[in-house]
Amino acid sequence: SSGINAEYGDIKIFALASFSGYKFVHMIVCVVCAMVLGSTGYYLSFVYSSAAIVYFLICTLRYIILPDSTEDRIARGSKRRNNLLLLIAFIQPLIMFWLTHHVTYGPDPPPLSKNKI
Repeated sequence: SSGINAEYGDIKIFALASFSGYKFVHMIVCVVCAMVLGSTGYYLSFVYSSAAIVYFLICTLRYIILPDSTEDRIARGSKRRNNLLLLIAFIQPLIMFWLTHHVTYGPDPPPLSKNKI
């Protein structure tokens, strides 16, 4: 029997799919920053969001993909499992960029001016 369950033990495909949904929160933040602050705000929020989601996914998915941890709390696993973990974590920012990069093509919003009375 092949598949992700046979190869990686008790990994559930729906658990991995649910972790891939976290990128949509970061995408919304990037789009709002692009609307308010322009392309500079988009790229700054994208860099921060990408680093945050990669760190979060590596820290949480290692308990699912690499369940064997020693007493020093370092999860060790096969090279294939490590590569799967890194692939899942690092593909999320690429998908985020692919889905949101079009918001930077327009002109930057006008600067906020003080009300002149």
